[in-house]
Amino acid sequence: MQRELVVAIQPLERTIHRGTIMLVTDREGWITGGRTGLFAYDTRYLSAYRISFDGFSPIFLTAEQASHDAAVFTYTNPPFRAHTVDVPELALTLRVVRIIADQLCEEIEITSYLAVPIQMHVMIHLDSAFDDLFEVRALQPTPPRVARALWDPGERLLRFVYRDAWFSRELRYRITSADSPPSFAPALLIFPVTLVRGQTWRAAIAAEPTGTLHGRSAGLLIENPPADPAPSPRAADRMPSLAAVLDHLDRRTERWTTALAQIETPNQIVERAYVQAVRDLASLCFQRVGRGWYPAAGVPWFNAIFGRDALITALQGLPIGCPFPEAVLTRLAELQGQQVNLWTGEEPGRIPHELRVGQLSLMGRIPFDPYYGSADASLLYVILLSETYRFTGDRALLERFAGPMDGCLRWAAEFGDRDDDGFIEYWPRYPGDYHNQGWKDSGNAIVYPDGRIVPTPIAIVEVQGYYVDALRRAAEIYRVLGRGGDAARAAGQAAALQAALEEAFWLPDLGFYALGLDPAKRPIRSIASNPGHLLWSGAVTPERAARVAARLLEPDLFAGWGVRTLSTGNAAYAPLSYQRGSIWPHDNALIALGLKRYGHWEAANRIAEGIFAASGFFARGQLPELWGGFAREETVWPVIYPRANVPQAWAAGSVPMLLRTILGLWPDVERRVLILDPTLPEWLDDLTLRGLRFLDGSVDLRCRGVGRSTEIEILRMHGSFRVERKEAHHVLS
Repeated sequence: MQRELVVAIQPLERTIHRGTIMLVTDREGWITGGRTGLFAYDTRYLSAYRISFDGFSPIFLTAEQASHDAAVFTYTNPPFRAHTVDVPELALTLRVVRIIADQLCEEIEITSYLAVPIQMHVMIHLDSAFDDLFEVRALQPTPPRVARALWDPGERLLRFVYRDAWFSRELRYRITSADSPPSFAPALLIFPVTLVRGQTWRAAIAAEPTGTLHGRSAGLLIENPPADPAPSPRAADRMPSLAAVLDHLDRRTERWTTALAQIETPNQIVERAYVQAVRDLASLCFQRVGRGWYPAAGVPWFNAIFGRDALITALQGLPIGCPFPEAVLTRLAELQGQQVNLWTGEEPGRIPHELRVGQLSLMGRIPFDPYYGSADASLLYVILLSETYRFTGDRALLERFAGPMDGCLRWAAEFGDRDDDGFIEYWPRYPGDYHNQGWKDSGNAIVYPDGRIVPTPIAIVEVQGYYVDALRRAAEIYRVLGRGGDAARAAGQAAALQAALEEAFWLPDLGFYALGLDPAKRPIRSIASNPGHLLWSGAVTPERAARVAARLLEPDLFAGWGVRTLSTGNAAYAPLSYQRGSIWPHDNALIALGLKRYGHWEAANRIAEGIFAASGFFARGQLPELWGGFAREETVWPVIYPRANVPQAWAAGSVPMLLRTILGLWPDVERRVLILDPTLPEWLDDLTLRGLRFLDGSVDLRCRGVGRSTEIEILRMHGSFRVERKEAHHVLS
């Protein structure tokens, strides 16, 4: 791992966000069409936005993202003629401060350094077409819409309004204060400005997106995080000073970070990645549910309720105290399928994949109110319920969610296994349904070795591992709840499924598991990262796990920055594709934890080193959703996927999961023992974690050394449990 940070790779767009609201601009801070805009409720409320001096675009200088919900942009002027004065280049500065609270708040400051007075017009160019998010992403055609712009000069309020039958969206764009009064022309606000040397002109603006929500989502209205919002300017008030805003944001973030486990290590790359991951998880708190938060999947394109993503993120954040698991279990139980609906993929007991509240979804043009096309979310629901119990010992949680768990397992047996062979298959229920419904859900992700797309139905390999794990965990839950017959039945199913998996998926000549089974039940012989998830699930024999571990680290799969989603030897391999050779941190974190589970700690550490090394090149150590599969020796730094979500929940959650892997952290709820199997690598030979959560307490610990020589020092313990050192593969065998 490099010790110095060489570059700071930035995404192609700049995004600030909070709750349902997000502002996506180009790198210079403007909304210029394409995928930029002011978004809320899966709708683009502003499709154009920029500021000019008498129509001349300013010159971009710098941008600083103070937090996930605040940014500052600084510009100067090009040469232009203002009234009778020739204004030379660099004579003015334009400073734009943006904060998202319950609305977008913006302060504009223009300062003159010209020796003579100038008169000019400051223009705000803005427009709205109320595009659906799926139209912005070019996933659906854009129908014609008629949006009205209504200007109220007395209130200094510009309203963009769109209505279609019962569906409505409105943007209220208010000038809360300004040093000169504006006038309005179509798509343009114009401020007359006169400045002498050293004088500053100011204006403050608040843009509030509103609208109706209907459909199944009506009872689950999405709210912005209400706790401790950033200060919003009102009609007679100015935005607080930048220093005050940053102090406010820092204090709010500090309250979140101090509530979670904290890290100390001389390795600045790892420490920075962890601190940023915690901040990212805080920024993605999307919806308050009971005592916890439901995390959005990612920004900007997945700022919504997702099933699989939230379940995995909640699993990743359990040991450090993220307040996600109960909220995720609650909300998904409320959305769990009740009937058969071919359009949305709903089936009794099925956990949804995605909920959207834009026009296309709510009016039935696309099936996302909600959409259920996921083969694994129902199994991951059982796994999260079990893992939450193992870390908290909360028996009442099991009693509360036993019904939804039963529904998940019934769905797997009755609807997931379409041909009664014991394996779960996925297939499109209708022509527009997702072709692939595992975590690699892009339409071209699952391919034969010659690059051909595999037709459905497909029994993808990792889902069978999740099924084995879910059945074993269900058996444990049934025993705790006194349901002995159900426990025996689930345990028997798990054993039979594991034996069938070994028989059908193992490829002796390749020393690896098949990517899946195709419609003819023939093994898909492509080499991909998916079988690594079988180790996380504990679904394979130790002997074969060793061969999988070795195969995952061969050069065609392991790029140095992590394990690729698809081998370079596959005819469809493309390093900058979404899931055919790219590198996903959450994929790697699950694989690494599985490797540690089977005792292959050196391989797990090697994967962790690649992910942390990549993080050192990204701005603030912030892991994106994915990056290119280029070999480490080919590129000086990782190449970000151009449309990656940043932040992404399970990318951020990968950091604590990788640290859990290095520490070998496993809960034994029955004995009230937290098991540790630390095998620190040379590049992380001193690691302190404070506030690791277990049962009714927490523990602070410091680990020093390398490999099996790592020493453990318990710094503080609170709660009625013990800490015990034991090698993970002995614990879990």
